[in-house]
Amino acid sequence: MTFIRKVTNSDALKHIVDLPESLQNQDVELIILPLGDQFPGQQLTPASFAARGALKKYANINLVQYEQDAWEKGVQEKHEYR
Repeated sequence: MTFIRKVTNSDALKHIVDLPESLQNQDVELIILPLGDQFPGQQLTPASFAARGALKKYANINLVQYEQDAWEKGVQEKHEYR
């Protein structure tokens, strides 16, 4: 894999990259790697802009049965005596 490694002053990068205050006005190491060969055998998946299913790994299987009418019951409890 071909790459480029260079030490430069961070002032030369301020128009390209937003650097935090702690890295400004000092020497930094710049490393450029090709993106295509980074994960051999795996394809990079594009970012998904849909939120559907994003929190599925946190789901509690025992509570799924109560989700169907949870909103209706919550509204009813809140506004029942008004």
